[in-house]
Amino acid sequence: MIIFSSSFFSLLSRVALAAAVLALAFSASAQTLYRYVDADGRVVYTDKPPPPSAKESQIKRANANFIETDKISASTRHAMGRFPVTLYAFSCGTLCEDAEALLQKRGIPYTFVNTQDEEGIEKLKKLTGGLQVPVLQVGTEFVKGFSDTGWQQLLDQGGYAKDAGVKTAVKHTAASAQTPSSTPEPESEPPPEPVPAP
Repeated sequence: MIIFSSSFFSLLSRVALAAAVLALAFSASAQTLYRYVDADGRVVYTDKPPPPSAKESQIKRANANFIETDKISASTRHAMGRFPVTLYAFSCGTLCEDAEALLQKRGIPYTFVNTQDEEGIEKLKKLTGGLQVPVLQVGTEFVKGFSDTGWQQLLDQGGYAKDAGVKTAVKHTAASAQTPSSTPEPESEPPPEPVPAP
């Protein structure tokens, strides 16, 4: 059996105290970091202030260790780059509201094309050849009319997660109802109105 004397415990407590002081000193010195270019042209990073001959001296401060996080996942960012999502709609009632709600609930970043203005109508006609709304476009693929199952499948194929992470309270379809459309010139015919899908 080994018996420890009180001097051993006293030494152990002093070592622990010294380690704590060193750790505190290290963390305090790690908070200020200097970057400079020395006389030989080398870039130096150190916790000691640079010498007077240093060039391009900078002080870097690190207040705490942290991991920078993005609310949008890497897989969603990848999907956005390859298969961007566009919603073509206007205030067409429940269909357009449900369509937009699906994208918002799932957290999908998307571009909204208001099909109440001429530019939106032209984009819709160029894509689909018609005026049926809402339309979901993912990359080059699109679905005319709102179908929860069809839209979910198209988003899945585009690589979007079930919860892609982008939460927004913006209601484009409701906002577009309050936005007055541009008045056409008297001699030109007004553009045809988009129609909700049956």
